[in-house]
Amino acid sequence: MTEELELSSDLLRKLEYLRVVSRRLHTGRFAALTRSRKLGRGIDFADHRPYTPGDDFKDIDWNLYGRMDRFMVRLAEEETELNLHLLVDRSASMSAPFGGIAGRSDGVTKAEYCRRVATALAYIALAHLDRVHVWPFGDGLMKPLTPPRHKAQAAQVYRYLGKVEPGSATDLEASARALASVTHTRGIVLVLSDFLAPTGWQKALDALRHARFEVGMLQVSAPEDADVPARGEVVLQDPETGRRMRVQVTERIASAYRAAFAEHGESLQRYARAHNLYYSHARSDQPFEEMVLHTMRADRLLG
Repeated sequence: MTEELELSSDLLRKLEYLRVVSRRLHTGRFAALTRSRKLGRGIDFADHRPYTPGDDFKDIDWNLYGRMDRFMVRLAEEETELNLHLLVDRSASMSAPFGGIAGRSDGVTKAEYCRRVATALAYIALAHLDRVHVWPFGDGLMKPLTPPRHKAQAAQVYRYLGKVEPGSATDLEASARALASVTHTRGIVLVLSDFLAPTGWQKALDALRHARFEVGMLQVSAPEDADVPARGEVVLQDPETGRRMRVQVTERIASAYRAAFAEHGESLQRYARAHNLYYSHARSDQPFEEMVLHTMRADRLLG
């Protein structure tokens, strides 16, 4: 699936009013439209400090000198680029038909949902001249995409993710460690995944945090992921390994599964709270526009 994502002019206008919010200072190489907490040269006044030899005379506040007879230098919030890294799960399980149940055609796959959200976030960041780095992963980290700093280039993100062949398995930890080792541009890493990796997810997030990235999580699930009803005897197939298993699903087993899935989401939330990280949960039958315009703003990834 590589067709273009149609975004209405109304949605694009709303996206341009948003910006990616960083909870800490990340110094970029170039000027952009993201305000940092670093004081220096910029447009928006922040404070004064006494003049010291070597300061540029152009930075002296001459109006203040006229009132106080003291040389004071104007300081402003510097505007620097932010690096937004999108670590997007492209494992085979994310591309399974709507929660892994064949024959379901309503809604979209988890992979497609992540693809749309990633494109919208790229548009927001690029509209503010920030850097966007897209890192697909499956059983390992795949070739990244870094589009030019122009909002029109966000379409590249959607096309690129559509061309990526799904990975045969999910290894979030190996992918996170690889990302940390190959890039020197620190910033925000947003992981878009269902976080159902066989090897777990916590060590992956630990690795990114210890590498001094600001980490965020978007947990994406399908409706059936959270609520599997008792069905009697069913045949389950792992979309990554192809392994089949005949299971008698009773109400007790279904109830235990629902509890385990709820605990999975709650553990992600606890981890995020403990380390002051961004976390949101989306279902693939939820309009992605609602997630970007409302949920991510409420959870303060966007502002």
